[in-house]
Amino acid sequence: MTRVARYHADRTNQKLYFARLACQQAEQSDHVQQAQAYREAAVFHLHGALLAFLQELVRYYRLNDLTPTLKSIEEQLAAKGQISPEVSVLQRLAKDGFIAELKRAHRLCEYAPEPSVPQGEDETSSNLIIKVTQSPQAWLPDIAILREWHRDLTYLIDGFRNEMVEF
Repeated sequence: MTRVARYHADRTNQKLYFARLACQQAEQSDHVQQAQAYREAAVFHLHGALLAFLQELVRYYRLNDLTPTLKSIEEQLAAKGQISPEVSVLQRLAKDGFIAELKRAHRLCEYAPEPSVPQGEDETSSNLIIKVTQSPQAWLPDIAILREWHRDLTYLIDGFRNEMVEF
């Protein structure tokens, strides 16, 4: 049985592939809002790839966790007297690294930014539409950063997979 089939790595691979496609579409789009949608999709897929890899770790270490987090995996392994080098590296990157930046971008994609206080103007029909943010994409990572995160996450996951060997 292949590693992809055994630990269900196919979902992680799909999410990485979808993130790459979203980056390509964002680069090719001339429409600002479409580009934003593709960039947000890339953030969601990269975050999804990270979550899917956590599920791979749960299967690899034979843990019982339907919605794993780094903390839950660490706690379950500690209860079994084990440690995971993968979790240690991921925790460090989630604290101060590209995974921390990815998680921040994901949070910002999930929630609407705090609206600025609109300036009072004449209430004519052209002024009834109020812009909530001055720069709607200011918080969203650009394509270069998204591609860098994709590359880093893919490299990291591939490295972990190469080191994960059955005893």
